[in-house]
Amino acid sequence: MEMDERGLMRSAMELAIRRHPHPNPRVGAIVLDSAGAIVGTGAHAMAGSPHAEALALAQAGGRARGGTLVVTLEPCAHQGRTPACTAAVIEAGVARVIVGAGDPDTQVAGRGIAALQAAGVEVRVGVAGVDAEDLDPGYFHHRRTGRPRLTLKMAASLDGQAAAADGSSQWITSPEARRDAHELRSTADAVLVGAGTVLADDPELSVRLDGHDGPQPRPVVLVGSRPLPPTARVFSRNPLVYSSRPLDLPGEVTVLPGADGVDLESVVEDLGKRNIVDLLVEGGPVIAGAFTRAGLVDRFVAYFAGAVAGGAGVPMMGGRFATVGDLARVAITSVARIGPDVRIDAEVR
Repeated sequence: MEMDERGLMRSAMELAIRRHPHPNPRVGAIVLDSAGAIVGTGAHAMAGSPHAEALALAQAGGRARGGTLVVTLEPCAHQGRTPACTAAVIEAGVARVIVGAGDPDTQVAGRGIAALQAAGVEVRVGVAGVDAEDLDPGYFHHRRTGRPRLTLKMAASLDGQAAAADGSSQWITSPEARRDAHELRSTADAVLVGAGTVLADDPELSVRLDGHDGPQPRPVVLVGSRPLPPTARVFSRNPLVYSSRPLDLPGEVTVLPGADGVDLESVVEDLGKRNIVDLLVEGGPVIAGAFTRAGLVDRFVAYFAGAVAGGAGVPMMGGRFATVGDLARVAITSVARIGPDVRIDAEVR
């Protein structure tokens, strides 16, 4: 039986795409017997639970001997909260392992592949036409840079206004777009807003989707000179609060002063040290402009409504770049209809 490696790797990625095992990476695995038939599948569900390889091998049982393991990420070779996956692969008698991507984590970093090869297992990394890193780009970014992958979410009218002339902004986009934004929020480890958003909208920064049983993102609030009421709803969720001065507010307050309020680069670095892998910034125009001009945004997600606010509205991004040469250049990766609205995703070049 001829093996469809591309299809198998994509299927392994599909197994894990809806999982959120923070701070561990998303991983999917498929075991085939020696004849090429699928005999086991698995996806890592949460930190401390069995890894994808272990689940797939357990399902396959003795049929894994002499077979093939297709796994999206290099198997771990160290003992953590769960046993090393390489040991399970070797013990199962798997003859061949196809790895989607090497693991950049310092505890792995090629050791898993080396352990398998030392035991006589054939290992190949990468499948033509499939980028396994697309399954969990935040994980790879965090392990390589020490910082979370920062996604800036914005919503505006067709002419780029985040609010009407009177400052009202609820709701510019449709219920369908707002639901999609909650889906986006459900993929984040933390959601960040500024004091202005807390005062204007009093958000919880939680995922509100029917049937959502995954983890909730950690709220993060930036506080400058504007005082915030400790009764704001976000403070009921033990937020991380970053300020330019000491504050007496609920949550965990960290003082990181910068030249113009809170030092944003230090905030992102601190979140990375806290194992925040995917950071979603949902603040208003001031926050959006500050993170963009600081060069800290990795991805933009913009929702444009089928409405026009006119020139007297509030632009979706505050501040400005001095010249065309200073503009933040992006590569548009997708354009999708969300109900009556449009969502545009773009990666920073």
